Formats: sequence, structure tokens, C-alpha cells
Amino acid sequence: MSSTNLDAPSPKLTLATIAVVVGLHVLTAVALAAVKTPEMKVEPEKVTPPIEIELITPPPPPPPVEVEEINLKEDPEPVREVKPKPKAKPVAAPKPKVVEKKQPVEKPKPAKLTPPPAKQDTTPKKSPDTQAADKQLEILAAKAAQARRDELLAQQKERANANAQAIKDAAAAQAIKDAAAAKAAADAQAKADARAKADAEAAAAASNTPQSFSGSDASWIVAPDFTGISSKSQTLTIRFTVTKQGVIQSINVSGKDRDAVREVKRRMGNSKIKPFIRGGVAVVGNVTMSVVVQ
Repeated sequence: MSSTNLDAPSPKLTLATIAVVVGLHVLTAVALAAVKTPEMKVEPEKVTPPIEIELITPPPPPPPVEVEEINLKEDPEPVREVKPKPKAKPVAAPKPKVVEKKQPVEKPKPAKLTPPPAKQDTTPKKSPDTQAADKQLEILAAKAAQARRDELLAQQKERANANAQAIKDAAAAQAIKDAAAAKAAADAQAKADARAKADAEAAAAASNTPQSFSGSDASWIVAPDFTGISSKSQTLTIRFTVTKQGVIQSINVSGKDRDAVREVKRRMGNSKIKPFIRGGVAVVGNVTMSVVVQ
């Protein structure tokens, strides 16, 4: 019976240890790959203080599992030296890019206009005597100006009075002229009226004086008919007067046949004649005419 080395590890245990180590490394790599880089959201620019960005560091890989060696009393077979596989380096997560926050561009503020300094009164102060003299001069100047205004006002008033008097005088002269012209016109009209009256009276007197006319001067409205008066032809003389209104008056017939004379008078009374005109005026006319009756 051969002796067994109890201090040597079992080959199965060694392989199991190696498998566990490799599995842990694989899990670590998968965990690191699964870690996502946080997305940085860029907010719109605001007038705010810069934002502090905190970098996220991926969790460190778990420490390797320590494998305790189990000493068996049995003499294990000589263990071959197994070279450990190189450990996979942990994959470092990409560092997130730090987005620098742009500082807001401040608009230039309008420059404040500083008002110009107030002008200082550099006029030298006058002494009390000088001030009193200036005051006296001002009083004299004011009095002179007032006197000038009063003088101008008096001149204007005088001119206004003169103009008013001139207008009044002109109106009075015009009134005298108008009165004289009216009197002259009245006198002329009176003379004309007197002359017209005299002429009318003269014409009336002349028209009332009978004027002599012949039968041929008469203008008949209804002429007398002297036919059928007598059985024999005879000549009769007729005299009559015609008023200014055309009325036949004072009929006188001369003849031997009384019946014929009477009939001629009757027919002359039934006739109508226009008044006689002399000088545009109706006058009384005495008419003498001869007629033949039969």
C-alpha cells in the first residue's frame, strides 16, 4: 500500500477553483458592460450660475475569492504545476464627456448718461451800493417805458377822435348835399306839376271850345241810314254837336219836307260816333254836313 500525500490539493478542487475565478471575471466584465453612461441633458441657456457636474465612477470589481486549501491525510498524487490563466483586465467604463456649460453672453448695458454738471454762477457779486444803483436805474427805465406807452396811447386816442370827427363832418356835409338835392328835385317836380296842370287846364279849355268839323272828319261807330225817307230825292243840311265823350247833341236839319226832317233827326239820334281829337285831346266838335235823302 502506497503512502498518500494528504497536503497536496485534489485536481478536481483545483479545476473547480479555476472555474469559479474565471466565472467571476466573466460576470464582472458583463456587469461593467451593462453599466450605461448617463446621458447628459443640455438645458436651454438660462441666466443661472454654472451647474456642477458630478462624474459617476463605475463600481470596482469584486475582490477574488480566496480558496482555502484543504489538507487531506491521504497522500494525494503529485500535483502537476498548473499555470494560472492570465486574469482578464477589468474593462474600464468610458468616462462621460463633460459638457461645459456655456456662460450666457451678457448684453452690454447702455451706458448711463451722466448729466453735465450744473453751471456755476460765476457772476461776481455786486456790492450793496451797486445793487441800489441798479435798482434805481431799473425804476427809471420802467418809468420811461410807462411814459412812452402813455404817450403812444394818447396819440392813438387823438387820431381816433380826429377820424371820428372827420367821419361826422363828412356825414353832415353829405346830409346837406342830400337835402339840397331833394329840395331841388322837389322844386323841379312842383314846377313840372304846375306846368302840366296849366297845360291840362289850357287843353281842357280848348277842348271845351267847340271845334268845326265836316262830315268827312267824322268817324262813325254806327252810321245813320238815310234811305227810304222820302218819295223823291232831296238834299238836306244837318248840323249837330259831338261831345268829348262822343255823344251826338243839338241835331238841326234844314229842309222843306218836315216829315223828312223829322225822320233824319230820329235816325241821327240812333247813330253813334267817335269823339273828335285835336292835339291828342278829345274836343267838342260842331259838325255840318249835307245828305241826299230819297
